[in-house]
Amino acid sequence: MEDAPKPRLVIDFDKPGAPLKPPQALCDYLFVADSNDGADWIAPLELKSGYLKSSEVIRQLRAGARVAEELVRPDANVRFRPVVAVGGRKSKKQRNLLRRKENRIKFHGRSEPVRVISCGDKLTRALDQ
Repeated sequence: MEDAPKPRLVIDFDKPGAPLKPPQALCDYLFVADSNDGADWIAPLELKSGYLKSSEVIRQLRAGARVAEELVRPDANVRFRPVVAVGGRKSKKQRNLLRRKENRIKFHGRSEPVRVISCGDKLTRALDQ
């Protein structure tokens, strides 16, 4: 993760011992990082090498957000950003579906749209959007 804030914790949900188990939807990672201004970052991350399918990404990122809610106090000073990094085709239709209000990812009573970046982009691009 080039140019990312210094991570405090990265959970790989595909590894043994991860807090999500199949048949649940799984995002690839939960990224927790410090920031310079005191509001830390929480970001469920999904990596897609092929076609972006919004309904699948939403399920996976929501699962990551549920785990984050269990790990982070509701009153913690954090910024929440669900992110999908796509290596394949990003159709305009799928990107627009991700932006719809009903597809926002909820975290402790607030909701955020999914940030879409290309694989290889800097993670800070999505975090700062």
